[in-house]
Amino acid sequence: MLKRSQTDVAIIGAGPVGLVLAHFLGRAGVNAVVLEMDAELSDEPRAVGLDPESLRTLASLDLLDVLQDDILFGLTGDYLNGEGELLFELGDDQPGPLGFPNMNGFNQPALVRTLAAELARYEQVNLAMQHELVSFVQDDDGVTLTYTDANGTTAQLQANYLIGCDGGRSMVRKALGIEMQGASNPLPWLVIDTRERHPDQQRKYRFFCDPARPGMFIQTPHANRRWEWMVLPGEDRERFLQDDTIHDLISPHVNVDDVEVYRRRVYDFHAIIADRFAEGRVFLAGDAAHMTPPFAGQGLNSGLRDAANLGWKLAWVIQHAAPSRLLDTYQSERWAHARELIDMALNLGNAIQPIDVEVAQQRDAQFAALQQDSQGMLEFQRAVFKPLVDRSFTEGAGIDVGTGFSGRMIIQPMVRSAAGESVLLDNLLGSGFALLGLDTDPAQLPAELLSAWCEQGLHTLQVTAEQPVLHKYLGHLLAGTEDQFMLLRPDRFCMATFDTSSAAGKLAAAGAWLGMPTH
Repeated sequence: MLKRSQTDVAIIGAGPVGLVLAHFLGRAGVNAVVLEMDAELSDEPRAVGLDPESLRTLASLDLLDVLQDDILFGLTGDYLNGEGELLFELGDDQPGPLGFPNMNGFNQPALVRTLAAELARYEQVNLAMQHELVSFVQDDDGVTLTYTDANGTTAQLQANYLIGCDGGRSMVRKALGIEMQGASNPLPWLVIDTRERHPDQQRKYRFFCDPARPGMFIQTPHANRRWEWMVLPGEDRERFLQDDTIHDLISPHVNVDDVEVYRRRVYDFHAIIADRFAEGRVFLAGDAAHMTPPFAGQGLNSGLRDAANLGWKLAWVIQHAAPSRLLDTYQSERWAHARELIDMALNLGNAIQPIDVEVAQQRDAQFAALQQDSQGMLEFQRAVFKPLVDRSFTEGAGIDVGTGFSGRMIIQPMVRSAAGESVLLDNLLGSGFALLGLDTDPAQLPAELLSAWCEQGLHTLQVTAEQPVLHKYLGHLLAGTEDQFMLLRPDRFCMATFDTSSAAGKLAAAGAWLGMPTH
């Protein structure tokens, strides 16, 4: 039940994106209300893969420990042609540049339930089930929402900001009159979820790049497996929901007598993105803003990036009176990358799903040649994951963005803490802004330069040769004089780099983005 009629932020939709955004706001002390039209949380396991940036985000919210039993870390993948021959392999079960493996299977319903339950940490966050948004109007001072509650009673809620996390059919997006651009996949896919009584304990995913019928599987926690198979032109969608058809599809790969099929759907996949992600005080996130084909597993992950980007910015505008232009950067920082991931998924899909035999043969020949070129294959594998681990924006909240390292996400290696423990970098950076110094203690900068930042919880870290991976990384990026510094945003993107001589100007310029007083 809704406890208040006024809030800082109203979030529409209690899916993973809306709930993660609510955690960001709750942790920052921002009042938030999540309105969910359904009486129960969704039990639809739509997404099955988490990438390293999503795991980094969940860890930053102190959620990974309570979620880890429902995540299968470190999946490796292979892609086979119609004859069962290897085209290429992807994935590594070891942590990558962001501190986690590139592909990880998970259980979405379990994740959603845990995210919702953990909102109890925050008194100022309210999750209201069976509350449906009817309409909203906004002006310069806020947004007025009209909704119906579980009893069918109509009421209003006043919010400073409204975030539409209400999925592909987003009522919020439609009410704003925002169009989607792109196209739907011309062929539907059968999606099957199974539970195995005697699992093989492997951690992998596989794509069947067979022109006779493209398909794939990915293993997920608790002996579950997701299967997806293309429904070819002229085939009856309903037939693919029948047991005999499903058994024919999976029997070459598992013992069907050992498998429970607990979910089956035929989906039309989409490669579409909203023309804009915001209008005034109303924002779109997740599927409401963009929908990605499943071939790269980036639909949900892209939405969690939205939540991470928007969450800290809303908190700064609401809690610290940062100028509204900070929120304007949500569009410029997220739209291009969401579009890039859609294109990446489409390109990968074109490689794995051709049903034209000649096109598939040409693809097979290309990868057969690439198999003989180890360096070329390595470059191909790196190129596939590049949009996931080499993250940057060229326009947004930063100083000299697009030049040097400003606007890029920093890696997350293991580092040694003051107590001598080996921990991931983010554990030493706190949840807010952080200042790194290369072979120099940032805390030794003049107090008048850091005082406003320290009042807002700035963490400082001196990076020395005792932290070899991070030291080498920063030394390469910050080539120049020895007294080099890097200011990191809460989402671990670099906001500015500078040396002692330019510290005053760069810190003042960065502070202006946040409405900090100048000294």
